[in-house]
Parts: sequence; structure tokens; C-alpha cells
Amino acid sequence: MFGADADFGGLTTMFTEHGHLKIFDWKYAKAQHLIPENYKVWWGFEDNKLYNYAKEEITRLSTLGKPFHFVMENADTHFPDGYLEPETQRLFGNQYADVIFHSQKQVYDFIRWIQAQPFYKNTTIVVTGDHLSMDPNFFKNWDPHYERTTYNLFLNPAFTNKDFKTHNRQYAPFDYMPTIVNSLGIKIPGERLGLGTNLASSHKTLIEKDGLAHVDEELSYYSKFYATNILEMKNAPHDASGRTVHSAE
Repeated sequence: MFGADADFGGLTTMFTEHGHLKIFDWKYAKAQHLIPENYKVWWGFEDNKLYNYAKEEITRLSTLGKPFHFVMENADTHFPDGYLEPETQRLFGNQYADVIFHSQKQVYDFIRWIQAQPFYKNTTIVVTGDHLSMDPNFFKNWDPHYERTTYNLFLNPAFTNKDFKTHNRQYAPFDYMPTIVNSLGIKIPGERLGLGTNLASSHKTLIEKDGLAHVDEELSYYSKFYATNILEMKNAPHDASGRTVHSAE
């Protein structure tokens, strides 16, 4: 569930090629007459609607009598300056700070709602950011030595290993995949899936083992198989050293 057009960033392709998943985006909401055909605020529809739709959809899924998987992405805190919903309190004299504060409350209220539902006892909640905020002005006076990271939280997990390091880990987004799978109580032989390492284990991630610079360099190399068979970019450009050439965008 996504308040924008799921075609943005290739999300439609990613989800449709990895299973039979229902995609509830801005276009879907219009097709279902949940919003008018000409409705568009921010990226499509705002987070206030997103959470209401999410509650309805999760409630529906919970009545089907089988395990369900629900993913949603909020967007009011996206740059520049975020989207100011009518209910947002003006507390900090800065729109982006107000939007972030309001978004935190929305997330909190939504999680508390899930925890009050009968299905929660057998449900794991994962909260994480997809990237750091890209707002250039809000963070310009922050301590340059402070390392900003994406937020992550696991609630009610069923990790198979109860004794693992939870602080000062060095990891990448692809490490979330095996960690989330294990948080559902699924054992992973070798604690690795793809490039990712289960963080709820004693195994080192690629970054912890080889260092960020080396991992970053290895990931930058051009892969003909990936470009041709996954991205369908048969003529994807690469430089003399074999690294993929990224566009200015």
C-alpha cells in the first residue's frame, strides 16, 4: 500500500515479479472510487488516508483464516519540507519538524491499533526507513560527525536465536530480508539469504566482514546477467573498469 503511483521507482515491477501481490496505490484508490479521479495531493493521497485504508485492508486480511503479509510506505515526511496535513500541530516553527513530529504520532497510533487487534499475538511488526531524509536544509547545521541512519524496529518477533548483538552493528538494507524472515520464526540454514545476513544471529554481515568500502566497490561492478535478465537493460553502459555508469539523475 502506497499513497503514490506504484510505477514510480519500479515498485509495480518488483512486487508483481516476486509473487501474486495486491498493489493498493494512488491509481487503485481512484479506480475503486475511494478518492475522486482528479484527486492528487503531495504524491497522490496523503498519509492520513493511507492509515485508514491500511486498517481496513489489514482487518480484511485477518478474517481470511490464513497468514498474511502487508507492506505499506508512508510519504508525508518526504522532502522538500514534507506534507503538512490539516491536523498537524505547529509546534516547532519549522514545517519539516512539525511534519516529522506528526508522522511519528501517526505511526505510534497505527502500531497501538495493531497491538489491540486479536491477530497481534501471532504478528510481527517491522518499522524501517527506506533511506535517509534528502531534505538539504533541515540537516545543514547538524553535527557533521553525527552518523545519520535509517530507523528500524522489530515488535513481537519470533527470532529463533535469543542471544545476539543488537547495538553497533554494520549492515546494509539487504540484511533486512533474512532478518525479517527469521523474525517470523523461520530458521535459515547458514543465516544468509542472497547478499543479506540475519542480524539476529552471531554471523557477521558482508560489511562487518569485508568493510563498507570493499562491499560498495563490489556492488558497483557491472553485471551483464543482472542487467539483461532482471533489469532488461541489454545495453546498460559501463566504463572501462567494468563498473556500471549511473546517470546524473
